[in-house]
Amino acid sequence: MKPYLSVVIPVFNEEGNIPALCSRLAKTLNGIGKDYEVIFVDDGSRDKSFVLLEQLARGDKHLKL
Repeated sequence: MKPYLSVVIPVFNEEGNIPALCSRLAKTLNGIGKDYEVIFVDDGSRDKSFVLLEQLARGDKHLKL
């Protein structure tokens, strides 16, 4: 099924911000009552941003990398 809404977020060395962002997005987007996806695009992070996103995506079908 095609999502009603797609959110695309570029990421560059944001490991400290990712958990809070995902939590806030989920709370807000779940409230719309429509299917959605959040697409994270890693722009060459040198921290653990991508690893963290991979872990979060395993537990949330809405997150795409």
